[in-house]
Amino acid sequence: MCIICVELEKNKITPLEAQRSLAEMAFDLDLEHFLEVEEKIQEIEEKNQFSLLLQEDDTVEMCTSCHCDPCDCDFGTCE
Repeated sequence: MCIICVELEKNKITPLEAQRSLAEMAFDLDLEHFLEVEEKIQEIEEKNQFSLLLQEDDTVEMCTSCHCDPCDCDFGTCE
């Protein structure tokens, strides 16, 4: 493993920092490992984005009868 992989595994660098480092080392790595590192960076970015979505989740529970939020059952239908 290269230094970028080690630092990513330890969460010592962000995906953005890893991409910058990878660009600097691009000509020193073989193509196969370069692509592996790119894939690792992408996976971490996707995981981070998913975690952010979960943290920001403002899911609204709709009423099962009228399918409105807030529930409109007592006031007629929601249109």
